[in-house]
Amino acid sequence: MRKLLLLAGVAAASASLLAVPASATPPTTSTGTFAVVAATTTDVRTAGGNTFVTVARTALISGTFNGTAVDTIRLVMHANGTTSVHGEGTCACAIGARAGTFDYRFRGSGTFPGELSGTYVVGHGTAGLEGLHAEGPFAGSFFVASLGGQHHFDP
Repeated sequence: MRKLLLLAGVAAASASLLAVPASATPPTTSTGTFAVVAATTTDVRTAGGNTFVTVARTALISGTFNGTAVDTIRLVMHANGTTSVHGEGTCACAIGARAGTFDYRFRGSGTFPGELSGTYVVGHGTAGLEGLHAEGPFAGSFFVASLGGQHHFDP
């Protein structure tokens, strides 16, 4: 019986050494558009000549990512006329045949409400988007922006 258990243990250890590890998908180019369809200001305050605005938004994303995003952004309208923005949200999206949700964060700057550019990072996917990672630049206005970058899936 001991020999049988020993052989079973050796066989299991050998099989685990020969198992092919799962690998990430190769990076793929991401492109698209982020278009705000609803925005609600939830807080405004002023300090030191700067205005701080918090906005809850709903947007449609099309291109590589297709779906509806909800996020919260924080704008700082500086006394010198520039604006910085950062925020986070969740998208109920699809990438090809894969569907689920993912979280995203972004940071940028520009001149409100016109020019805006910055970067975004995507992570924490669920369902068919589990293992999704993406990052890249965005540019446009505070209401419509073009997305670029790359995405891949980890196993």
